[in-house]
Amino acid sequence: MRRYASLRRRSDFARVQRRGKRRTGPLFVLLSLEARDASRVGITVAKSVGNAVVRNRLRRRVKAILDRSAFGAPPHRDMVLIARPGAGAADFAAVVAELGTLLA
Repeated sequence: MRRYASLRRRSDFARVQRRGKRRTGPLFVLLSLEARDASRVGITVAKSVGNAVVRNRLRRRVKAILDRSAFGAPPHRDMVLIARPGAGAADFAAVVAELGTLLA
């Protein structure tokens, strides 16, 4: 069971991108903004990362990592994860390590 909801509307993504704090790594860019009631996540993977199979695999990996972490616990925040080119070719351990440092 997920401890967080998904960002769905374009306006929510835009608000986090405008006002959120930016943290970068070689594989991902993390934008986060404090939220009131629950944590929400939006994952963006552009075509420059790879074909549809690679993009969907990366999305599933990120969701699995977030499910295992204590991300949904307070303090609540809205978060947008943007995958950089090369993230699709990275192994699972590298993705886990990078998201661990970005979320800390």
